Amino acid sequence: MRQPDYKDRLLEIHGTNMWNGYHVERAIEFAKKFNLTGIIFHCNDIIDRAIKPDKYFPPNVSLLSYNNRDGDTKNHKYYLGNVIDKITAAGLEFYVEVKEIYYPHEILQEFPYLRKENGAVCPTEPFWWEFLEEKIREFVQRFPKVSGIIVSAGTRESMVSLAANKCECERCRCCDMNLWYRKLITAMFKPLDAAGKKLIVRDFSYTADHQYAMVDAARDVSEKIIMALKKTPHDYYPTFPDNPSVGNCGNLEQWIEFDTWGQYFGLGIIPCSVAEDMQGRLQRYLEKGASGIMLRTDWERLLQGSTFNSFNIFNLIAGAMLGADVNMDLDDAYREWLRFGLVSPLEYDSCPQEPCVPKAPQAFDVFKRLMKDSWKILEKTLYVRGHVFNRNAQMFDRYFLTYFIMTVQHTRDHWDAGASEKVQPVGDHMEIMFREKQEARQMAADLRNWLKPEALGVSADIEKYLNFVLDVYEVYVEIFDAQIRTAAWIRKAEQSCSAEDRRSAGETLAEYDGLADRLAAVVSGRGYSNNVEYVMDPERIRRFKEDCSRTLDELGG
Repeated sequence: MRQPDYKDRLLEIHGTNMWNGYHVERAIEFAKKFNLTGIIFHCNDIIDRAIKPDKYFPPNVSLLSYNNRDGDTKNHKYYLGNVIDKITAAGLEFYVEVKEIYYPHEILQEFPYLRKENGAVCPTEPFWWEFLEEKIREFVQRFPKVSGIIVSAGTRESMVSLAANKCECERCRCCDMNLWYRKLITAMFKPLDAAGKKLIVRDFSYTADHQYAMVDAARDVSEKIIMALKKTPHDYYPTFPDNPSVGNCGNLEQWIEFDTWGQYFGLGIIPCSVAEDMQGRLQRYLEKGASGIMLRTDWERLLQGSTFNSFNIFNLIAGAMLGADVNMDLDDAYREWLRFGLVSPLEYDSCPQEPCVPKAPQAFDVFKRLMKDSWKILEKTLYVRGHVFNRNAQMFDRYFLTYFIMTVQHTRDHWDAGASEKVQPVGDHMEIMFREKQEARQMAADLRNWLKPEALGVSADIEKYLNFVLDVYEVYVEIFDAQIRTAAWIRKAEQSCSAEDRRSAGETLAEYDGLADRLAAVVSGRGYSNNVEYVMDPERIRRFKEDCSRTLDELGG
């Protein structure tokens, strides 16, 4: 029997679905059906939810001084133990994924010196390495069936980190970034290795220097450590170049992380295939020695949504199949998806749906085209010349975010030098940016010419969803078209201080009320899932107009 191209193939649950037994059972069933090897629970503080640790909070102290947390940790301990038993009984590995340093708030009451005079918690206090080692040791003792822990140490999203450090103490001012990461990784690796468990270190970071420091630190600690590398640097942006860390991790094993739901490509509300992108990257990364894949199915910030209640479960199916054979014909994945059945994101994820298998003979060609063409539309809608131009698939609600997200928070510059210049309103850049959005508008309008929901032999719920897609797609694209025109003209006016440029920017604001009304007519008061309203909130359009108007008034002041 042919060995899979990637030996470790893991399904990642990132949101609150991990605390829903129905969803966990569904994930186990999927993992078994598609020959995945394990399941990941990705929750920043999952260890702290189940571990006190006893060294700092012995039973009587925990019960008498911190009664609420004492009860919460017991509850999480029993739930985790139960689902770990179910997952491992199914022949699957179980991992937790965390961001460190995390701690229970009560730790600051027990050790107040950790908070310094300016109010910041100091990340270089030696206490943290003892604390981290202790809680990891207790965690693997409490849950011996855990296969390992995946950690992000370079993100700004943990409670204490060097990447977002505001402590001004002398030790922090003189701290060596590489040494700090080595200490953190060592504190986790020691108890895990002693228990025969794996440590997987993510390169997830906001800048190239922290990304590379993470790889170097892991390599310095032990060659037993595995690196988890996002498919693109920083985050799951399909337009970004390959992650340069892949193939540059020395002798460390490498796992590649993918998002299958769509944080940056429609969040499952707009259907979209990223399987073609996934296949190319998996082929290239396999040649660079990668041996594992992680397939994220949801996102921590949103409730009641995942690939399991969207057409984007196709990406999960394709990812599972590509993990076994990177050179497979993707048509096989499209066929498997349609056999698996279609479900609608208009419903809550926790509402069981009867998967719909389309009956029309042309269904395969139509649904494959929908998924592939939809990425072509979203690429020109949610990105500007390859730069991120959305807030987690949402349209913008203020001017500041447009260029901040493109050129600062989600900048390409660390990995594509000078890229941000391509979205500045100079030369022919504005014409190129605007033309890109016009092309997206035309493609979205063209959907009606060939996507005929009533002719596909689908259930009433799926027909309803397809009609929703047709109704919402055009206005969704038009909103981003309007927003790039407004943003570029305001940026130009800021740079030129020209009354003519301010006037041109102001003229773009006339269409927002109409766009907001059109969007509201499609999504508001329909009883759709919360995630539809998250992605398609018409009030964001009204706030954007108001904010841009204020900005222009200040410029003209």
